[in-house]
Amino acid sequence: MVEQQIPESRTYRHTQCGNETTVSEQSFELVSNPMSSMEQTHCSSCNAMFPISEYEWSDTGETISGYYARHTKNATDRQRFLCSKKFMVGVILFSAIVTAGAISVLVADNNMLARIISLFGGLMIGAMIGMAIFVSGFANPIKRKVCGVSDTRMLT
Repeated sequence: MVEQQIPESRTYRHTQCGNETTVSEQSFELVSNPMSSMEQTHCSSCNAMFPISEYEWSDTGETISGYYARHTKNATDRQRFLCSKKFMVGVILFSAIVTAGAISVLVADNNMLARIISLFGGLMIGAMIGMAIFVSGFANPIKRKVCGVSDTRMLT
């Protein structure tokens, strides 16, 4: 079976001004992901953000909001929540607080500087762990199940 090539970019049109914007790299990954709960994107001509309902893919003419709806029609409310920004922030905060607390207990001595450094270091490390948990444990598996692809840049 031949593996499908992942496109490097895609172009969308702002229906209000008629001009096109090409997205690539992380911006393309985000705008192509129907589970990202993205509400706005950038128009390079207007140099401003507008609701995704004002954009359409240049190659298909489908609105981005229609594209999101079509690719997520089988998603449950639970799956939508587990891929949401609110849940992501919650997982990151929880992980950051737990990690900072654990590190503070391990470094519990009378040196105030060590405590402060361990607190901030624990928060940073915990936030990174939380993001990894969110992406690997929730967002990517749900996106794969709902959208049927591991990389949403392959969707049309």
